[in-house]
Amino acid sequence: MSDRWRTLLKFGLPLGMIALLSMALLLGKLSHSDSVQTTTRLLMGTMVSITTSHPSPMEADQAVKRAFAEMSRIETLMSSHQSSSTVSHLNRVSRETWSPLPAELAQLLRRGLTISTQSQGAFAMGLEPLTSLWGFSSDKAATEPPTQTALEAWLKGYPATEPLSLQTLADHTTQLRLNGPSVGLDLGGIAKGYAIDQAIAVLRQEGIQNAIVDAGGDLRAIGRKGDKPWRIGIQDPRQADQVVALSLLQGDISMVTSGDYERFFLYQGKRYHHILDPSTALPADSGLQSVSVQAADATTADALSTAIFVLGAEKGMALLDHFPGSAVLLITDTGKPIRSAGFIGEWLPKPSPPTTNSPSKQP
Repeated sequence: MSDRWRTLLKFGLPLGMIALLSMALLLGKLSHSDSVQTTTRLLMGTMVSITTSHPSPMEADQAVKRAFAEMSRIETLMSSHQSSSTVSHLNRVSRETWSPLPAELAQLLRRGLTISTQSQGAFAMGLEPLTSLWGFSSDKAATEPPTQTALEAWLKGYPATEPLSLQTLADHTTQLRLNGPSVGLDLGGIAKGYAIDQAIAVLRQEGIQNAIVDAGGDLRAIGRKGDKPWRIGIQDPRQADQVVALSLLQGDISMVTSGDYERFFLYQGKRYHHILDPSTALPADSGLQSVSVQAADATTADALSTAIFVLGAEKGMALLDHFPGSAVLLITDTGKPIRSAGFIGEWLPKPSPPTTNSPSKQP
């Protein structure tokens, strides 16, 4: 894998990812009669599955290959874990000085900065040094939190109001500046969603009208699965083999889940997870275990799921007012579901059948 994104793999594949791979392989074996095909690859630190429902298996296969190639290209551009990526280069040369940005990356950063502003900094794209400090970007899984001294030093060097800046020049190109020693680009909260959207765009260009791209539970679905909607399960945050909610999706919709069970370690009886609050330098303690956002595109859903997890239920629900058409299902730290208006899905009675294991995926 060279130094591909290892955000999940460095901790070993969780049960949900293994089950997702098994399910994908099974679907691939059974797909020929109904023209449903699933291909699964290891990409962006997780298992990515693309399922198509299309009359021609050969055409679908070629389209899926091109979609995976597009996602791989985006990983090479935006990964902070690949030393040769554009983002890694910017982290080396852009601290407190202006550096030119590729147009595609500039556009995504502008979208992210809008959500950062609307969430009052809960969604942040400059946390790479903090993520590294916690060990969530290391090949070796963290087993204990950083020292208080190290966290305080990071907070001192992180400008909460404007950690990174963009400027447009007269020739319409864009430049980036990282505004402090504690700032480094980490697009883990938005790039995967963007890659999913781009993969869907490629599939459509290739004539595929019915498909789902699922990157470790972050997904976008178009059309239908044969004559039925796509069935998407949401994992119980505390029981990997249980599903607590089920969504039947069709048309064009994205759903992204962020939870405190995806990457974490236990230390002295306390759970420390990877969704960090920039205001405290600690894992977000907002009273939530899981946030599942539905939106028109996966880029928006990806960023919103992180922001809402950091903000908590009340402020997170208020953030949705800025994104008409988006909806959310929250699971509190007591296991209580909170659903906004418009969320497509039903809470299942317990015990729920062990049909899926991933944060949000096809049963």
